[in-house]
Amino acid sequence: MRNKWSEQIFAFWQCRIPLIATLLLVLLFFMPINSVQLNYFRPSMGIICVYYWRLNRPALFGWFSAFCVGFVIDVYSSTPLGTNILLLLALESVTDWPAHYLRTSSFSVRWLIFGLVSLSVLLGKWLFLTLYYWRLLPPAEIMLGYFSTVMFYPLIATINVQIAQRFLPPENIDEQ
Repeated sequence: MRNKWSEQIFAFWQCRIPLIATLLLVLLFFMPINSVQLNYFRPSMGIICVYYWRLNRPALFGWFSAFCVGFVIDVYSSTPLGTNILLLLALESVTDWPAHYLRTSSFSVRWLIFGLVSLSVLLGKWLFLTLYYWRLLPPAEIMLGYFSTVMFYPLIATINVQIAQRFLPPENIDEQ
């Protein structure tokens, strides 16, 4: 009986590894930087990780995980509560329908699609915040964040691959 409980607890936490890893990366990239210019160059870890985990481990990273990541980003950033939640849930649904095709594609194709998807998500965030504050926010800040997000995607994807290989059981792509 005791062994069965420990296996269930281990399996429960093992299924939460993508969410925990994403939250740790998000919090790591919210570390204070003493430069105003470098703050605008901060990549959007939530977008990178939601896109990565949704493509590679959709059974372990679902709507609830995207909601939790968006909530943490909203709490730590200066955006109105619900902005990043809405955007990450939209990213989750947009990434869901071509995920089967993207899983079998090359990394460069995934990166290109990520660039397009992240551009639309960040432009949506800019538009929402412009309407919320009822003034035109400078698009240069969003574009710097976009370029840093696209540039950091290979590094964060590599980190997530290492996390998946080390802590998660192998997954058969053909089963999905």
